[in-house]
Amino acid sequence: MVLKRLLIVEDEKETAENLKKLCEFEGFSVDTAYDLKTAVDKFKKHRYPLVILDLKLPDGCGVELLEYVDPSKTKVIVLTAHGTVETAVSSLKKGAFEYLQKPINFKVLFKYLNRALNELGAFSEEDHPNEVLKELVGNSPFVRKLRETLPKIAAENKNVLIRGEEGVGKTFVGTLIHKLSPRREFKLVKVVVGGKSEHKLEAELFGSTLKGKEKIGAFELANGGTVILVGVENLSPRLQQKLNEVLETKSFYSIGDGLRKRFNSRLVATTSANLYEMAKEGKFNRDLLFKLGQIDIEIPPLRERREDIIPLLEFYINKMAEEKGYEKPIFSEDVTEFLKSYHFPANVRELKNLAERLVLLFRGKIVNISDLSLVSRENKESLFAPNKTWREAKREFEKEYLKRALIEEGGNIRRVSERIKLDISNIYRKIKEYGLEKYVKNKS
Repeated sequence: MVLKRLLIVEDEKETAENLKKLCEFEGFSVDTAYDLKTAVDKFKKHRYPLVILDLKLPDGCGVELLEYVDPSKTKVIVLTAHGTVETAVSSLKKGAFEYLQKPINFKVLFKYLNRALNELGAFSEEDHPNEVLKELVGNSPFVRKLRETLPKIAAENKNVLIRGEEGVGKTFVGTLIHKLSPRREFKLVKVVVGGKSEHKLEAELFGSTLKGKEKIGAFELANGGTVILVGVENLSPRLQQKLNEVLETKSFYSIGDGLRKRFNSRLVATTSANLYEMAKEGKFNRDLLFKLGQIDIEIPPLRERREDIIPLLEFYINKMAEEKGYEKPIFSEDVTEFLKSYHFPANVRELKNLAERLVLLFRGKIVNISDLSLVSRENKESLFAPNKTWREAKREFEKEYLKRALIEEGGNIRRVSERIKLDISNIYRKIKEYGLEKYVKNKS
Protein backbone atom coordinates (compact mmCIF):
# COMPACT_ATOMS: atom_id res chain seq x y z
CA MET A 1 0.00 0.00 0.00
CA VAL A 2 1.27 3.46 -0.92
CA LEU A 3 0.61 7.12 -0.23
CA LYS A 4 -0.75 9.77 -2.60
CA ARG A 5 2.72 11.02 -3.56
CA LEU A 6 3.18 12.62 -6.95
CA LEU A 7 6.17 13.82 -8.99
CA ILE A 8 5.52 16.50 -11.62
CA VAL A 9 8.22 16.64 -14.33
CA GLU A 10 7.69 19.84 -16.34
CA ASP A 11 10.27 22.30 -17.66
CA GLU A 12 7.87 25.27 -17.71
CA LYS A 13 8.12 26.39 -14.09
CA GLU A 14 4.89 28.39 -14.05
CA THR A 15 2.95 25.42 -15.46
CA ALA A 16 4.62 23.08 -12.95
CA GLU A 17 3.81 25.33 -9.97
CA ASN A 18 0.19 25.85 -11.01
CA LEU A 19 -0.22 22.11 -11.51
CA LYS A 20 1.39 21.48 -8.12
CA LYS A 21 -1.07 23.80 -6.36
CA LEU A 22 -4.06 22.14 -8.00
CA CYS A 23 -2.83 18.65 -7.10
CA GLU A 24 -2.09 19.66 -3.51
CA PHE A 25 -5.61 21.07 -3.27
CA GLU A 26 -6.88 17.62 -4.30
CA GLY A 27 -4.94 16.00 -1.44
CA PHE A 28 -1.72 14.91 -3.16
CA SER A 29 1.77 15.28 -1.73
CA VAL A 30 3.68 16.84 -4.64
CA ASP A 31 7.33 17.25 -5.67
CA THR A 32 8.53 18.91 -8.88
CA ALA A 33 11.45 18.50 -11.27
CA TYR A 34 12.23 20.87 -14.16
CA ASP A 35 14.60 18.61 -16.10
CA LEU A 36 15.24 14.92 -16.77
CA LYS A 37 18.34 14.56 -14.56
CA THR A 38 16.56 15.97 -11.49
CA ALA A 39 13.55 13.78 -12.21
CA VAL A 40 15.69 10.62 -12.42
CA ASP A 41 17.54 11.51 -9.19
CA LYS A 42 14.30 12.19 -7.30
CA PHE A 43 12.62 9.07 -8.65
CA LYS A 44 15.53 6.84 -7.67
CA LYS A 45 15.38 8.28 -4.16
CA HIS A 46 11.61 8.20 -3.56
CA ARG A 47 10.06 5.80 -6.11
CA TYR A 48 6.87 7.88 -6.52
CA PRO A 49 3.63 5.95 -7.15
CA LEU A 50 2.39 8.71 -9.50
CA VAL A 51 4.25 10.77 -12.09
CA ILE A 52 3.01 13.51 -14.43
CA LEU A 53 5.68 13.64 -17.15
CA ASP A 54 6.24 16.18 -19.90
CA LEU A 55 7.98 14.60 -22.89
CA LYS A 56 9.93 17.68 -23.98
CA LEU A 57 12.61 18.46 -21.37
CA PRO A 58 15.74 20.66 -21.75
CA ASP A 59 18.20 17.79 -21.25
CA GLY A 60 16.42 14.91 -22.97
CA CYS A 61 13.14 13.14 -23.74
CA GLY A 62 10.86 12.37 -20.81
CA VAL A 63 10.38 8.81 -22.12
CA GLU A 64 13.84 8.00 -20.73
CA LEU A 65 12.40 8.18 -17.20
CA LEU A 66 10.24 5.16 -18.00
CA GLU A 67 13.38 2.99 -17.93
CA TYR A 68 13.36 3.37 -14.13
CA VAL A 69 9.64 2.75 -13.70
CA ASP A 70 7.89 -0.46 -12.63
CA PRO A 71 4.35 -0.03 -14.09
CA SER A 72 2.88 -2.21 -11.35
CA LYS A 73 4.13 0.22 -8.69
CA THR A 74 4.18 3.57 -10.52
CA LYS A 75 1.62 5.07 -12.89
CA VAL A 76 2.99 7.66 -15.33
CA ILE A 77 0.70 10.13 -17.11
CA VAL A 78 2.49 11.64 -20.09
CA LEU A 79 1.87 15.25 -21.20
CA THR A 80 2.36 15.90 -24.86
CA ALA A 81 2.09 18.77 -27.32
CA HIS A 82 0.20 18.28 -30.58
CA GLY A 83 3.36 17.45 -32.55
CA THR A 84 4.52 14.64 -30.26
CA VAL A 85 1.38 12.48 -30.07
CA GLU A 86 3.15 9.55 -31.79
CA THR A 87 5.90 9.68 -29.14
CA ALA A 88 3.23 9.72 -26.41
CA VAL A 89 1.52 6.67 -27.89
CA SER A 90 4.85 4.83 -28.04
CA SER A 91 5.40 5.71 -24.37
CA LEU A 92 2.31 3.62 -23.51
CA LYS A 93 4.09 0.59 -24.93
CA LYS A 94 7.04 1.36 -22.66
CA GLY A 95 4.94 1.39 -19.51
CA ALA A 96 3.17 4.77 -19.32
CA PHE A 97 -0.34 4.64 -17.84
CA GLU A 98 -2.05 7.31 -19.97
CA TYR A 99 -1.19 10.35 -22.08
CA LEU A 100 -2.85 13.77 -22.22
CA GLN A 101 -2.45 16.50 -24.80
CA LYS A 102 -1.70 20.09 -23.87
CA PRO A 103 -3.36 22.40 -22.97
CA ILE A 104 -4.21 20.21 -19.98
CA ASN A 105 -7.83 19.24 -19.39
CA PHE A 106 -7.69 19.09 -15.58
CA LYS A 107 -10.95 17.18 -15.25
CA VAL A 108 -9.52 14.40 -17.41
CA LEU A 109 -6.16 14.57 -15.62
CA PHE A 110 -7.69 14.02 -12.18
CA LYS A 111 -9.86 11.26 -13.61
CA TYR A 112 -6.67 9.51 -14.75
CA LEU A 113 -4.97 10.14 -11.40
CA ASN A 114 -7.88 8.70 -9.43
CA ARG A 115 -8.07 5.67 -11.70
CA ALA A 116 -4.33 5.14 -11.21
CA LEU A 117 -4.77 5.42 -7.44
CA ASN A 118 -7.55 2.88 -7.52
CA GLU A 119 -5.39 0.40 -9.41
CA LEU A 120 -2.46 0.95 -7.08
CA GLY A 121 -4.58 0.83 -3.94
CA ALA A 122 -3.08 4.13 -2.77
CA PHE A 123 -3.88 5.89 0.50
CA SER A 124 -3.93 9.52 1.50
CA GLU A 125 -2.09 10.29 4.75
CA GLU A 126 -5.33 10.35 6.79
CA ASP A 127 -6.65 7.17 5.17
CA HIS A 128 -3.46 5.13 5.55
CA PRO A 129 -4.24 1.79 7.28
CA ASN A 130 -2.27 2.78 10.39
CA GLU A 131 -4.39 5.93 10.75
CA VAL A 132 -7.71 4.22 9.95
CA LEU A 133 -7.05 1.37 12.39
CA LYS A 134 -6.42 3.85 15.22
CA GLU A 135 -10.21 4.23 15.24
CA LEU A 136 -10.52 0.56 16.18
CA VAL A 137 -10.03 0.95 19.92
CA GLY A 138 -9.69 -1.85 22.48
CA ASN A 139 -7.44 -4.55 23.91
CA SER A 140 -9.68 -7.60 23.69
CA PRO A 141 -8.61 -10.65 21.63
CA PHE A 142 -11.45 -9.87 19.21
CA VAL A 143 -10.29 -6.30 18.53
CA ARG A 144 -6.65 -7.33 18.23
CA LYS A 145 -7.61 -10.02 15.69
CA LEU A 146 -9.87 -7.60 13.80
CA ARG A 147 -7.03 -5.07 13.47
CA GLU A 148 -4.96 -7.81 11.87
CA THR A 149 -7.60 -9.17 9.49
CA LEU A 150 -9.60 -6.06 8.51
CA PRO A 151 -7.10 -4.76 5.91
CA LYS A 152 -7.09 -8.22 4.30
CA ILE A 153 -10.90 -8.33 4.28
CA ALA A 154 -11.04 -4.82 2.82
CA ALA A 155 -8.66 -5.78 0.01
CA GLU A 156 -10.98 -8.60 -1.11
CA ASN A 157 -13.64 -7.63 -3.64
CA LYS A 158 -16.34 -9.56 -1.78
CA ASN A 159 -19.59 -8.69 -0.02
CA VAL A 160 -19.51 -8.66 3.78
CA LEU A 161 -22.16 -9.59 6.34
CA ILE A 162 -21.59 -8.07 9.79
CA ARG A 163 -23.61 -9.60 12.64
CA GLY A 164 -24.04 -8.58 16.26
CA GLU A 165 -26.33 -7.03 18.84
CA GLU A 166 -27.65 -3.49 18.53
CA GLY A 167 -24.98 -0.89 19.24
CA VAL A 168 -21.86 -3.09 18.93
CA GLY A 169 -20.49 -1.05 16.03
CA LYS A 170 -21.51 -2.99 12.91
CA THR A 171 -21.90 0.07 10.68
CA PHE A 172 -18.64 1.48 12.09
CA VAL A 173 -16.74 -1.67 11.06
CA GLY A 174 -18.40 -1.51 7.62
CA THR A 175 -17.16 2.07 7.25
CA LEU A 176 -13.61 1.00 8.17
CA ILE A 177 -13.77 -1.70 5.49
CA HIS A 178 -14.61 0.97 2.91
CA LYS A 179 -11.82 3.28 4.11
CA LEU A 180 -9.27 0.48 3.88
CA SER A 181 -10.40 -0.83 0.50
CA PRO A 182 -9.42 0.10 -3.07
CA ARG A 183 -12.96 1.53 -3.37
CA ARG A 184 -12.29 4.34 -0.87
CA GLU A 185 -11.83 6.90 -3.69
CA PHE A 186 -15.52 6.36 -4.52
CA LYS A 187 -18.63 7.02 -2.47
CA LEU A 188 -19.79 5.27 0.68
CA VAL A 189 -23.61 5.21 0.82
CA LYS A 190 -25.47 4.03 3.94
CA VAL A 191 -29.11 2.94 3.78
CA VAL A 192 -31.15 2.15 6.91
CA VAL A 193 -33.52 -0.62 5.88
CA GLY A 194 -35.99 -0.61 8.79
CA GLY A 195 -38.80 1.84 9.49
CA LYS A 196 -39.67 2.55 5.84
CA SER A 197 -42.39 1.46 3.47
CA GLU A 198 -41.38 -1.06 0.86
CA HIS A 199 -41.89 1.45 -1.96
CA LYS A 200 -39.84 4.18 -0.26
CA LEU A 201 -36.97 1.78 0.47
CA GLU A 202 -37.07 0.41 -3.09
CA ALA A 203 -36.76 3.94 -4.50
CA GLU A 204 -33.93 4.74 -2.06
CA LEU A 205 -31.98 1.68 -3.20
CA PHE A 206 -32.75 1.48 -6.91
CA GLY A 207 -33.77 5.03 -7.75
CA SER A 208 -36.94 6.07 -9.56
CA THR A 209 -38.17 8.05 -12.54
CA LEU A 210 -41.83 8.85 -11.96
CA LYS A 211 -43.96 11.81 -13.11
CA GLY A 212 -40.91 13.42 -14.66
CA LYS A 213 -39.01 13.44 -11.36
CA GLU A 214 -35.76 11.49 -11.12
CA LYS A 215 -34.42 10.15 -7.84
CA ILE A 216 -30.94 8.62 -7.94
CA GLY A 217 -30.73 5.49 -5.80
CA ALA A 218 -27.95 4.27 -3.53
CA PHE A 219 -26.73 1.66 -6.02
CA GLU A 220 -26.16 4.33 -8.66
CA LEU A 221 -24.77 6.91 -6.20
CA ALA A 222 -22.09 4.54 -4.90
CA ASN A 223 -20.94 3.70 -8.47
CA GLY A 224 -17.78 1.75 -7.71
CA GLY A 225 -17.81 2.48 -3.98
CA THR A 226 -19.56 0.75 -1.08
CA VAL A 227 -23.22 0.43 -0.07
CA ILE A 228 -23.93 -0.39 3.59
CA LEU A 229 -27.38 -1.86 4.23
CA VAL A 230 -28.14 -1.30 7.91
CA GLY A 231 -30.57 -3.88 9.32
CA VAL A 232 -30.83 -6.09 6.23
CA GLU A 233 -33.17 -8.48 8.09
CA ASN A 234 -35.93 -5.89 7.57
CA LEU A 235 -36.01 -6.36 3.78
CA SER A 236 -39.38 -7.58 2.51
CA PRO A 237 -39.40 -10.94 0.67
CA ARG A 238 -39.89 -9.14 -2.66
CA LEU A 239 -36.93 -6.81 -2.09
CA GLN A 240 -34.83 -9.75 -0.88
CA GLN A 241 -35.47 -11.44 -4.23
CA LYS A 242 -34.81 -8.24 -6.16
CA LEU A 243 -31.50 -7.66 -4.32
CA ASN A 244 -30.52 -11.27 -4.97
CA GLU A 245 -31.04 -10.67 -8.70
CA VAL A 246 -28.88 -7.52 -8.55
CA LEU A 247 -26.01 -9.46 -7.01
CA GLU A 248 -26.52 -12.30 -9.48
CA THR A 249 -26.61 -10.18 -12.66
CA LYS A 250 -24.48 -7.22 -11.44
CA SER A 251 -27.18 -4.91 -12.82
CA PHE A 252 -30.45 -3.25 -11.80
CA TYR A 253 -33.36 -1.18 -13.06
CA SER A 254 -34.69 2.04 -11.51
CA ILE A 255 -38.41 2.24 -10.81
CA GLY A 256 -40.18 3.50 -13.92
CA ASP A 257 -37.04 3.22 -16.06
CA GLY A 258 -36.51 0.38 -18.51
CA LEU A 259 -32.76 0.97 -18.80
CA ARG A 260 -30.49 -1.65 -17.30
CA LYS A 261 -27.79 -0.07 -15.11
CA ARG A 262 -24.55 -1.65 -14.05
CA PHE A 263 -24.06 -2.50 -10.36
CA ASN A 264 -20.33 -2.34 -9.62
CA SER A 265 -20.25 -1.51 -5.90
CA ARG A 266 -19.40 -3.58 -2.86
CA LEU A 267 -22.26 -4.50 -0.54
CA VAL A 268 -21.84 -4.56 3.24
CA ALA A 269 -24.93 -5.73 5.14
CA THR A 270 -25.44 -5.47 8.90
CA THR A 271 -27.93 -7.38 11.03
CA SER A 272 -28.82 -7.86 14.68
CA ALA A 273 -31.00 -10.86 13.81
CA ASN A 274 -30.02 -14.49 13.28
CA LEU A 275 -30.31 -14.59 9.49
CA TYR A 276 -29.28 -18.24 9.38
CA GLU A 277 -32.25 -19.22 11.56
CA MET A 278 -34.51 -16.92 9.54
CA ALA A 279 -33.34 -18.66 6.36
CA LYS A 280 -34.10 -22.09 7.89
CA GLU A 281 -37.59 -20.88 8.77
CA GLY A 282 -38.13 -19.50 5.27
CA LYS A 283 -38.14 -15.88 6.44
CA PHE A 284 -34.97 -14.85 4.62
CA ASN A 285 -33.81 -15.69 1.10
CA ARG A 286 -31.13 -18.43 1.30
CA ASP A 287 -29.46 -17.46 -1.97
CA LEU A 288 -29.26 -13.84 -0.90
CA LEU A 289 -27.79 -14.82 2.46
CA PHE A 290 -25.08 -16.82 0.68
CA LYS A 291 -24.23 -13.85 -1.55
CA LEU A 292 -24.23 -11.34 1.33
CA GLY A 293 -22.10 -13.56 3.56
CA GLN A 294 -19.14 -14.12 1.25
CA ILE A 295 -17.23 -12.76 4.23
CA ASP A 296 -18.96 -13.09 7.62
CA ILE A 297 -17.97 -11.04 10.68
CA GLU A 298 -19.65 -11.46 14.09
CA ILE A 299 -18.99 -8.68 16.63
CA PRO A 300 -19.33 -9.82 20.26
CA PRO A 301 -21.27 -7.63 22.72
CA LEU A 302 -19.26 -5.32 24.95
CA ARG A 303 -19.98 -7.46 28.04
CA GLU A 304 -17.97 -10.28 26.40
CA ARG A 305 -14.94 -8.05 25.74
CA ARG A 306 -14.60 -6.04 28.92
CA GLU A 307 -10.95 -5.24 28.12
CA ASP A 308 -12.35 -2.73 25.59
CA ILE A 309 -14.57 -0.77 28.01
CA ILE A 310 -12.06 1.62 29.58
CA PRO A 311 -9.98 2.20 26.39
CA LEU A 312 -13.20 3.00 24.49
CA LEU A 313 -14.48 5.29 27.24
CA GLU A 314 -11.16 7.15 27.36
CA PHE A 315 -11.11 7.42 23.56
CA TYR A 316 -14.57 9.01 23.38
CA ILE A 317 -13.99 11.27 26.39
CA ASN A 318 -10.67 12.53 24.97
CA LYS A 319 -12.22 13.09 21.55
CA MET A 320 -15.30 14.94 22.84
CA ALA A 321 -13.39 17.00 25.38
CA GLU A 322 -10.97 18.12 22.67
CA GLU A 323 -13.79 18.95 20.24
CA LYS A 324 -15.66 21.05 22.82
CA GLY A 325 -12.61 22.52 24.54
CA TYR A 326 -13.66 21.12 27.94
CA GLU A 327 -11.54 19.63 30.70
CA LYS A 328 -11.87 15.87 31.02
CA PRO A 329 -13.81 14.36 33.95
CA ILE A 330 -11.79 12.47 36.57
CA PHE A 331 -12.73 8.91 37.64
CA SER A 332 -12.00 7.39 40.99
CA GLU A 333 -10.71 3.81 41.08
CA ASP A 334 -14.11 2.64 42.31
CA VAL A 335 -15.90 4.20 39.35
CA THR A 336 -13.44 2.59 36.97
CA GLU A 337 -14.00 -0.82 38.60
CA PHE A 338 -17.77 -0.37 38.42
CA LEU A 339 -17.68 0.53 34.72
CA LYS A 340 -15.46 -2.48 33.96
CA SER A 341 -18.12 -4.76 35.43
CA TYR A 342 -21.16 -2.95 33.99
CA HIS A 343 -23.07 -4.83 31.28
CA PHE A 344 -23.70 -1.97 28.83
CA PRO A 345 -26.96 -3.44 27.43
CA ALA A 346 -26.81 -1.03 24.46
CA ASN A 347 -23.10 -1.80 23.95
CA VAL A 348 -20.71 0.77 22.42
CA ARG A 349 -23.60 3.11 21.57
CA GLU A 350 -24.47 3.36 25.27
CA LEU A 351 -20.82 3.79 26.25
CA LYS A 352 -20.40 6.62 23.75
CA ASN A 353 -23.51 8.38 25.06
CA LEU A 354 -22.23 7.98 28.62
CA ALA A 355 -18.88 9.53 27.64
CA GLU A 356 -20.67 12.51 26.08
CA ARG A 357 -22.83 13.08 29.18
CA LEU A 358 -19.82 12.86 31.49
CA VAL A 359 -17.83 15.37 29.42
CA LEU A 360 -20.75 17.81 29.40
CA LEU A 361 -21.65 17.50 33.08
CA PHE A 362 -18.30 16.92 34.82
CA ARG A 363 -15.78 19.28 33.22
CA GLY A 364 -12.60 18.68 35.19
CA LYS A 365 -14.63 17.37 38.15
CA ILE A 366 -14.44 14.05 39.99
CA VAL A 367 -17.11 11.50 39.00
CA ASN A 368 -18.54 9.49 41.92
CA ILE A 369 -20.51 6.25 41.85
CA SER A 370 -23.69 8.13 42.76
CA ASP A 371 -23.28 10.18 39.58
CA LEU A 372 -23.77 7.02 37.55
CA SER A 373 -27.36 6.50 38.66
CA LEU A 374 -28.64 6.29 35.10
CA VAL A 375 -26.14 3.54 34.33
CA SER A 376 -27.20 1.71 37.48
CA ARG A 377 -30.84 1.74 36.43
CA GLU A 378 -29.97 0.38 32.98
CA ASN A 379 -27.76 -2.29 34.57
CA LYS A 380 -30.61 -3.44 36.77
CA GLU A 381 -32.83 -3.93 33.72
CA SER A 382 -30.13 -5.90 31.93
CA LEU A 383 -29.89 -8.39 34.80
CA PHE A 384 -33.36 -9.66 33.93
CA ALA A 385 -32.71 -10.21 30.26
CA PRO A 386 -34.79 -13.18 29.00
CA ASN A 387 -31.68 -15.16 27.98
CA LYS A 388 -31.02 -15.93 31.68
CA THR A 389 -32.72 -18.46 33.97
CA TRP A 390 -34.45 -17.24 37.14
CA ARG A 391 -31.60 -18.59 39.30
CA GLU A 392 -28.92 -16.97 37.11
CA ALA A 393 -30.69 -13.61 37.09
CA LYS A 394 -31.18 -13.72 40.87
CA ARG A 395 -27.51 -14.53 41.54
CA GLU A 396 -26.28 -11.89 39.11
CA PHE A 397 -28.55 -9.26 40.64
CA GLU A 398 -27.38 -10.11 44.16
CA LYS A 399 -23.72 -9.92 43.14
CA GLU A 400 -24.04 -6.60 41.29
CA TYR A 401 -26.29 -5.12 43.99
CA LEU A 402 -23.85 -6.02 46.79
CA LYS A 403 -20.79 -4.96 44.81
CA ARG A 404 -22.32 -1.56 44.06
CA ALA A 405 -23.22 -1.09 47.71
CA LEU A 406 -19.67 -1.99 48.78
CA ILE A 407 -18.17 0.45 46.27
CA GLU A 408 -20.50 3.29 47.22
CA GLU A 409 -19.89 2.78 50.95
CA GLY A 410 -16.11 2.58 50.54
CA GLY A 411 -16.01 -1.11 51.49
CA ASN A 412 -17.36 -0.44 55.02
CA ILE A 413 -19.36 -3.55 55.99
CA ARG A 414 -21.22 -1.86 58.84
CA ARG A 415 -22.49 0.94 56.61
CA VAL A 416 -23.45 -1.57 53.92
CA SER A 417 -25.40 -3.55 56.52
CA GLU A 418 -27.29 -0.46 57.64
CA ARG A 419 -27.99 0.58 54.09
CA ILE A 420 -29.34 -2.68 52.65
CA LYS A 421 -30.89 -3.93 55.93
CA LEU A 422 -28.99 -7.24 55.97
CA ASP A 423 -27.04 -8.56 58.97
CA ILE A 424 -23.23 -8.46 58.80
CA SER A 425 -22.79 -12.27 58.95
CA ASN A 426 -24.96 -12.74 55.85
CA ILE A 427 -23.09 -9.95 54.05
CA TYR A 428 -19.75 -11.69 54.75
CA ARG A 429 -21.19 -14.98 53.49
CA LYS A 430 -22.39 -13.36 50.25
CA ILE A 431 -19.06 -11.55 49.80
CA LYS A 432 -17.23 -14.89 49.98
CA GLU A 433 -19.81 -16.62 47.74
CA TYR A 434 -19.47 -14.01 44.98
CA GLY A 435 -15.74 -13.36 45.35
CA LEU A 436 -16.13 -9.70 46.34
CA GLU A 437 -13.39 -9.64 49.00
CA LYS A 438 -11.36 -7.00 47.15
CA TYR A 439 -14.14 -4.48 47.66
CA VAL A 440 -13.95 -4.82 51.46
CA LYS A 441 -11.72 -2.01 52.76
CA ASN A 442 -12.95 -1.61 56.32
CA LYS A 443 -14.08 -4.69 58.21
CA SER A 444 -15.14 -2.84 61.34
